[in-house]
Amino acid sequence: MEVTKWGIIGPGNIAHSFINDLEYLKTPQQVIAVLGHTEESAAEFAKEFNIANHYTDINEFIKKGGMEAVYIASPHPQHFEQAIACLENKIAVLCEKPMTINAEQSVQLIAASEKNDTFLMEGMWIRFLPSIKIVLTIIEQGLIGKVTSVRAAMSYKAPQDNNSRFFDPELGGGSLLDLGIYPVFLSLLLLGKPASVKSIGKLSDEGIDEACSILLNYKNGGHATLESSLLSTLDIPAEIVGEKGVVKILTPWFEKSSGIELEIFGDGKIVYPCQWEGHGLYFEVEEVLKCIKEDRISSDLLSHNFSLEMIRILDKIRSQIHVTYDMYE
Repeated sequence: MEVTKWGIIGPGNIAHSFINDLEYLKTPQQVIAVLGHTEESAAEFAKEFNIANHYTDINEFIKKGGMEAVYIASPHPQHFEQAIACLENKIAVLCEKPMTINAEQSVQLIAASEKNDTFLMEGMWIRFLPSIKIVLTIIEQGLIGKVTSVRAAMSYKAPQDNNSRFFDPELGGGSLLDLGIYPVFLSLLLLGKPASVKSIGKLSDEGIDEACSILLNYKNGGHATLESSLLSTLDIPAEIVGEKGVVKILTPWFEKSSGIELEIFGDGKIVYPCQWEGHGLYFEVEEVLKCIKEDRISSDLLSHNFSLEMIRILDKIRSQIHVTYDMYE
């Protein structure tokens, strides 16, 4: 069975989880190169996972790495230049969310994918989790009727460290792009493109959003109430309300949920358990491998257009709460 050769960009915590999850795939995978910000971080990661080659220069990484696909797990302001360099060298790209810092960069990445006939997908990994599949099946079967509202929040009380990426504008800091993207994703998946976006935010002295509240309205009367925060940790489920019932993705809803609760109005509740091995990143890798095998440049389940629409919503929210990343825009 042919081995798929991977390169890793950004040897941080999520890259550790990514490599550990590769063991759960049915087809063999091999990480053969890693690109790090420093020699020390790249060498340490390579040693830990027995990776043959490590680099700190992306041109050398691309020229000598020998990979067929790359997983980009660096801070999101760096995604654009790294991803476009790989696409221009016909290396398939799975890029952590947000795929880019703004919509204009996403437009350029998608154009590069099309021009070079090379696969590109945003690493919105929860799209492929069993929990989300259960929710979509319940909705498709009409068990809760037409979806009328979504309520979701993702909050994490980040340590007050000025060197933390969460609070650093140069690293794309703020709650929205790091955490708020999950609730925005869920609303876009279930309700589609909103007719209007209204948002407010609490900004730090550095101009990043420490907290953000969002209201999305839809032409059919639906709405989504969303929240992200670096000031507190909320442990609440995501709630999808329909005309006939309610679905709750139990906490932690944005990763390995403890279950999916279905309530049909007047007919009681049932909880569907959610269990899988590992972290769950291998589900998105399965989709990447499937698409590459079929010579496709995008996934129907997480298309280029979906990612573009999502970053456009995030851009609109940032504009309303007055968060800018001047060095990248």
